[in-house]
Amino acid sequence: MSFDVRTVKDLDEFTSALLAIGQYFGMTPTEERMQRFLDQIGSERMHAAWENGTIVGGAGAFAFELSVPGGDLRTAGVTVVGVYPTHRRRGVLRSLMRAQLDAAHERGEPLAALWASEETIYGRYGYGLASFCGEIKLAHEYTSFALPFEPEGTIRFLEPDEAREVVPAVYERVRALWPGMFSRDDLWWEQRELNDPEDRREGAGPKRWVAYERDGAVDAYAAYRHKPGWDEGSTVAELRVVEALAATPTAERDLWGYLLSIDWKATVQASLLPPDHALFLLLATPRRLRYRMGDGLWVRLVDVGTALSGRQYAADESVVFEVHDEFCPWNEGRWKLEGGTAQRTEDDSDIELSAQSLGSAYLGGVSFAALARAGRAEELTDGALVRADALFRWDRHPWCPEIF
Repeated sequence: MSFDVRTVKDLDEFTSALLAIGQYFGMTPTEERMQRFLDQIGSERMHAAWENGTIVGGAGAFAFELSVPGGDLRTAGVTVVGVYPTHRRRGVLRSLMRAQLDAAHERGEPLAALWASEETIYGRYGYGLASFCGEIKLAHEYTSFALPFEPEGTIRFLEPDEAREVVPAVYERVRALWPGMFSRDDLWWEQRELNDPEDRREGAGPKRWVAYERDGAVDAYAAYRHKPGWDEGSTVAELRVVEALAATPTAERDLWGYLLSIDWKATVQASLLPPDHALFLLLATPRRLRYRMGDGLWVRLVDVGTALSGRQYAADESVVFEVHDEFCPWNEGRWKLEGGTAQRTEDDSDIELSAQSLGSAYLGGVSFAALARAGRAEELTDGALVRADALFRWDRHPWCPEIF
């Protein structure tokens, strides 16, 4: 069945399209909240599917720059994708994905990325699981570090206005180090980070911002909340770390040393931490983190040639990929990656794989060898998997510290 898919033209259409997913999360569509969403996404980047004049689904895409190994690339930050329950299993989602990826391609965005509410959905449209992340819940009695240290910097509180001036520069320094982090514009900082309405607090208190300073420079920051509580006369309070980012190893150690030493808490909780986070080696008892890992960012190469040419590589190797991409057929064919540039070629293929698998490997978080062991890539030339993994390897796991 075909649906009329186009971008929305006003707040009413935007609201109807967004509620295709928002209703499942209990969203209350106040005019102020919907306008905030519209301002951030833009009507020209929000697609809706109509049937007989009624909106039956929606899909949006933020305009981001995504950090990739050694660089930055324009990316469609896919968000608020949903179909009304009256129209499930009728091709609405496929129609939306078709329009959205076509639009990203026309805009010259070589990547698309998303967080998957349901991990079984997006592989059919070429998105590959590209990173992992997890949550921690650390009891206060296990917050000691393995190696004693004296902090080399100082911590001070920031009021929201000062945080707006200080924190974005630190975020950009960190973003240059970690593949997988998206750019935040002024509107994002004001509405998503500093704005702190009651309905975002989940029973906890307001955000508290702190900066870590060393030698006159701010090298790290954190935002956290207190959630007080008592049980049989003893505190069961939670310290919820919303975001803690550091531009240097010393700053990261000192910042987490501060967070873990805050009084009046029974547990420290944080989410979306990468599997190579420094806490695993800083803590004396890392298993007490109770780390629960799941999927993180999913990546789709909208333009294989531009995407592969837009990141740096860790070795001077060459490899020819045979790429299968039924949903975006302009990517089909053989691509030779050599000297940091990918071009079409008639050379024999070294590795055969889908666009989804290439998306998984792109940021360096999933190896080609692992994809081959899972039956998601095929080595056609002996040693090609080793060469490809040497090329794509990076010094840290991809990390996106915020769901968009």
